[in-house]
Amino acid sequence: MAKGHMRDRGNGKWQLEVDLGYYVDPKTGNKRRHKKYRTIQTNKKREAETELTKFVSEVTGDDYYEPEKMNFVDFVVNEWLPKHAKRHLSSTTLSTHITYLELRIIPAFQYLRLDQIKPKHIIDFIDNLQNEGMHKDGGKLASSTVFYHFRILNNLFNFAREMQLIKNSPLDGIKKPKVDYKEIEVYTIEEASELIKALETEVNVPHWQIIVKLAITTGMRRSELFGLEFKHIDFDKGIVHVRQALTYTKYGGYDVHEIKKGTRAARRRDVYISDTLLKQIEQLESSRKKERFAKGKSNLWRNGEHNFILADENSKPFNPASMKNWWKRFLQRHNLKYINIHALRHTSATLLINEGVHAKIISQRLGHSDISTTMNIYGHAIEKADKLASEKLDQALLGNNKSQ
Repeated sequence: MAKGHMRDRGNGKWQLEVDLGYYVDPKTGNKRRHKKYRTIQTNKKREAETELTKFVSEVTGDDYYEPEKMNFVDFVVNEWLPKHAKRHLSSTTLSTHITYLELRIIPAFQYLRLDQIKPKHIIDFIDNLQNEGMHKDGGKLASSTVFYHFRILNNLFNFAREMQLIKNSPLDGIKKPKVDYKEIEVYTIEEASELIKALETEVNVPHWQIIVKLAITTGMRRSELFGLEFKHIDFDKGIVHVRQALTYTKYGGYDVHEIKKGTRAARRRDVYISDTLLKQIEQLESSRKKERFAKGKSNLWRNGEHNFILADENSKPFNPASMKNWWKRFLQRHNLKYINIHALRHTSATLLINEGVHAKIISQRLGHSDISTTMNIYGHAIEKADKLASEKLDQALLGNNKSQ
């Protein structure tokens, strides 16, 4: 328990002292006495005693912080995680943050206090991440993964500065790690057509048929596809109302939440779909109604609160990771080129670009914050489409044909 003492220094000055016990210096490993001091001006001993009581209460209360004594790990666990990360990060983003923190960041900084972490520590850490052997398979980390570690550290120290636990972030002035962006592999219109034909043969899994078609025609994110319910389909207008996402993490389980990426308009968008796809969704909904009725509301997941397209017979949503396994087996069965699930979203955008659809429309369908995001991601595809358009216009107006 903290103890308070005071000393009369004469001339109406009193030195107040609070003994907070011992702490271990993370730099030396030695025990040190932890004391706080304050000098006050008063001619009355009783007033000095009152100020001492206030001082003891101040430095031992819940609202008191000692930046110079706070260990990095204590800050992450007791401050950043409950007061910032869990409130502002999506469940999947938080899960990734925690994984990287436990795997590499905390081991690197666990013996340092917040104020002891300097730019050199950050630079050395980032440099070490780029060495061989940092990946779990013994290889090198992708440049995007290295940059993600930088983002996490930046988030941590910005919050520490916001709480006034540190004056300056050790990341101030440090160059961001360079990310080597690779050209995204997508399906051509011919390959996409073959994919759709193969899907039509998968009659036992109409839900996967629908979801893959939605992915390639609407460009919806995987979390948005898994969060899609039948109530979000407007059968009269042929519109999908993209309103929520579903994610799953080992830390928090299933999480049905509002879309957190982009502006409000991007997070709540409407996308038109074909009549053929609408009929398939309608047929699936009809069969699901019979299943739900047979089970009874009390036997459904969360008492039937949700009616996801991707769900089992008890209305429990599929784990988003399940799509990856099915997708790989599906492509192998039909001898189709492998691209990852997220690349279906890029395929959708690329096909629209090649068909001459304006980037503003594509941006709205994908749920980007603004058109500049679309231009940055798909600049290469837009450039190729623009060049092809120029050649076609040149041929039509001037009769030039490069193939001659």
